[in-house]
Amino acid sequence: MWPSSSSLARIAFFHRSKMTRLSRTLLVASLLGLFPTGLLLPIYAIFVKNIGGDILDAGIAYGLFSISSGVFVLVVTKTHFFKTHLRGMVVLGYTLVTLGQLGYFLVETPLHLFITQVIIGIATGLLDPSWDSLFSFGKNEADAVRSWSLWSGGQRIVTGFGAMAGAFVVGAYSFTLLFGIMFVFNLLAVFISLRLFLKEKYSSP
Repeated sequence: MWPSSSSLARIAFFHRSKMTRLSRTLLVASLLGLFPTGLLLPIYAIFVKNIGGDILDAGIAYGLFSISSGVFVLVVTKTHFFKTHLRGMVVLGYTLVTLGQLGYFLVETPLHLFITQVIIGIATGLLDPSWDSLFSFGKNEADAVRSWSLWSGGQRIVTGFGAMAGAFVVGAYSFTLLFGIMFVFNLLAVFISLRLFLKEKYSSP
């Protein structure tokens, strides 16, 4: 059965749709920021063990990160300042995540790790809703499918390569080098996100 003319039109429109500079900037910054996550997550439990923790400490640390992030999302998104400064919130979020992950260099006990995870959680709670709002801005159905598909597929590929790279770096060298690499990629995400303040043809939040 041949596709209808309307189906062909929708397919053609999908392929003609282009990402705005806003979306491209957000996508690149996000993928750079997600690479460090891939570097650490698969070997996170090993790091916890190295600082004298156990499987319970690993669970508590991730739980504190997730809870602090969720609570901060619910609180900060209600404020007028947040709603009117989305681009600034993205940049600030990436900056705080970068500074928070520097805490890994100082972690010597599970308690230090808990504090670090709360800081990163708060930063993520600031970053995620502002990033999502901007990335969804002004998109029709075709543009939304294309953009979110690029992000969804891209983040899986990036974190996958990060997982392999992280295991290699720690196996061959050390967690200290791994944290240094994480810092560099997070810093690149900060610099890329600054492009959000460049003027665009179309207005956005």
